Amino acid sequence: MKHRGAVPLEQRLVYVQVVEGLLEHGLRGSVSPRLKHRLRQAGIDLDRPLLPGYPVLLWGKCLDVIVEETLPGLPREEAFRQLAERHVQGYGRTVVGRAVYGVMRLLGPRRMVQRLPQTLRATDNYTEVELTEQGPTTYAMRMNSRVDAPGYAEALFESLLRLGGAESPRVARIHEDADSTTYQLTWTER
Repeated sequence: MKHRGAVPLEQRLVYVQVVEGLLEHGLRGSVSPRLKHRLRQAGIDLDRPLLPGYPVLLWGKCLDVIVEETLPGLPREEAFRQLAERHVQGYGRTVVGRAVYGVMRLLGPRRMVQRLPQTLRATDNYTEVELTEQGPTTYAMRMNSRVDAPGYAEALFESLLRLGGAESPRVARIHEDADSTTYQLTWTER
């Protein structure tokens, strides 16, 4: 793993294109006045230009608020899975996302997965990824973070695999500790 230096949790930032992808594009038409108010209380004011970055802890709270407001009544994991799919779609409508997804579509699933460390590094100031190939369509991916949103990261990576042309992508969390999460990414060849 290439280390950028361990960034303490309180200094970890999610970059604007991630926030824009979900809030301005993925949730287009779903941001109620109540959701806008609750996001402002949490620290993201949608009536002002977005900041270049947001603390990851604040972003995690915002994801909880968004799920509560836009997907009420669904089991928590299913709600986060649906939110992640909308996030991937919305990110693809940002300037950065259009470019990244264009490249992903050309690479195919295997090479797309091999580029995930660089792709994810461009979304925040802290993510480090270590990939271990376990077979031609299976990788273990260790990340130096945890996401307190069940199903969110799994659905996000499954959507990215689909973008790369993967058939029947499946992402499962196989290990988690205080500082990292390991996922297994699998798909079938077309």
